[in-house]
Amino acid sequence: MILEGIVTSELEDGSMHVAPMGPWVNSSLTEWVLKPFQTSTTFRNLHRTHRCIFHVIDDALLLANAVLGKANHSPSSFQQEIGFTLNDCCHWYALQLTDWDVSQPRAHCKGRVVDQGMQKPFFGWNRAKHAVLEAAILASRLQILSRSEIQTELDRLQLWIDKTAGDRELEAFALLNDFMNHHWSKSSE
Repeated sequence: MILEGIVTSELEDGSMHVAPMGPWVNSSLTEWVLKPFQTSTTFRNLHRTHRCIFHVIDDALLLANAVLGKANHSPSSFQQEIGFTLNDCCHWYALQLTDWDVSQPRAHCKGRVVDQGMQKPFFGWNRAKHAVLEAAILASRLQILSRSEIQTELDRLQLWIDKTAGDRELEAFALLNDFMNHHWSKSSE
């Protein structure tokens, strides 16, 4: 199954890089396969260091900011020998990465858990948080999907936001919508 969350990795200068990621995991979380695009900063960091920390989160705004590249300087974290852990995560898993396959645009690498911890109980995801997750995925697919396909999905997701969102979900959904509208306005110029 795919487990959506946030990965922190280490940039060449030693600072933290934050990115969304959905690795494949088994139900006991003992098998991990990460699939970063080879053109990404995350891929370069993971391929260089062979380690990262995967975070299970319940904060839709943090996820939206990670997709938009705005999370690299804002989330509070602490550095361990194994990497950077986000303070506001629920669970974290430090992964040692092995067995790289770089024959496709999305590299595949296996990971094994070398350490883990819990920062807070998992609050859960309601329909609005799921709507933000889906909108975040759409925002990352602007070059792949048509504007009409994306807009149709956003309109459907707006219903979930209207019914079940709190302040953070409202802010996250608005940020993602603003990002996509800005992209479309620039591409029509």
